[in-house]
Amino acid sequence: MTKLILHVGLGKTGTTAFQDALRDGYEALLEAGFLCAGPRLKFAVPEEEELEAQYLAREPGPLANALRSLEAAALAAPEVSTVVWSNEAIGMAPNLPDLIDVIDQFIQNTTVFDAVEIAICFRRQDEWLESAYRQWGLKHKTSLERGIETPESWLERNWFALDYLGQYRAWSKLGGDRIRVMTYDAMREAGGSVPYLFAQFGLPTDAVPEVETRVKNVSLGPAQSYLNALHNGTEEGPVRPIEFGKVFEAIDLPELDDKNSSFVSTALRQKVLDRCAADNAKLAQLALGRDALFGDFPVGGDVLYDSGTQDALFYLSRIVGAQQNMIDDLSRELNEEHARRLRDLERPFYQLRKLRRRLRAKFGLDD
Repeated sequence: MTKLILHVGLGKTGTTAFQDALRDGYEALLEAGFLCAGPRLKFAVPEEEELEAQYLAREPGPLANALRSLEAAALAAPEVSTVVWSNEAIGMAPNLPDLIDVIDQFIQNTTVFDAVEIAICFRRQDEWLESAYRQWGLKHKTSLERGIETPESWLERNWFALDYLGQYRAWSKLGGDRIRVMTYDAMREAGGSVPYLFAQFGLPTDAVPEVETRVKNVSLGPAQSYLNALHNGTEEGPVRPIEFGKVFEAIDLPELDDKNSSFVSTALRQKVLDRCAADNAKLAQLALGRDALFGDFPVGGDVLYDSGTQDALFYLSRIVGAQQNMIDDLSRELNEEHARRLRDLERPFYQLRKLRRRLRAKFGLDD
């Protein structure tokens, strides 16, 4: 019999770093008895059973199929004691109760997994808002309309993601003993999501070299976020971050502003935290048996980002300059090639020699 750990996020709590560590240490972890599937199940199931996209895990049908595929993978690997699937799309789904119903039905029917654990990590809502807005409001642009949503507008659409008490109560349908609640504060105290989650799940930390020092930051800095948002704002509908990411990679654009600068005002952050305070206290008692869910650190306090136009002009100048250098290099190469061909044409009997070579190659004719 085998244990299944479903690490359901939330997003912006070090999930990418953890998933990358599982990928990098796949072979060593497998030798230790842990089958780590990857967000799209890439490392555990046949290619035709992989999720086409990570976010499909928030749909009941694909989720049910994914769980059955993991069951088959565990059944085919008797040496595996634990299967780990980390996918934050599950925990952040707007239709979370529907997904929990799917998981509940799976738990009742599985004959392979004798234990199923749901692992959730919460980050203080005011802090999560800044990171999430920069990631999904600016970098990814998940809104449907043209332009970029304000933090207030984005927050209004995504309040459900900040209802941690509601999420915990929904998951508790599966049985409170199956739910493991963690906090981003604890991760930071442990040195990051990778060492913390490896310890929580009993994964051998020596399976991934230098696991304690691994750092993964998928969020852009404030100036880079602003430039990316200018590009995404011209598009209707969601925009994949890779679209403008190619420019950052090709031109090697630096971060210009203090990374602690924020897009969400201190006033809005305080409003969010005040609204969530009572529920956070209830959740702390229910899930962790303590009075406070998160640390009592200052709300906001960072400089609100306001140098976007100046930074954008600098970036655009650098991009244009780099593109001009590329054009100059290409023009130089073409001119050199053109000059070489002209020199060849001017050589005596060049065309005759060229014709003879072609005749020999085609008909085998001698001179």
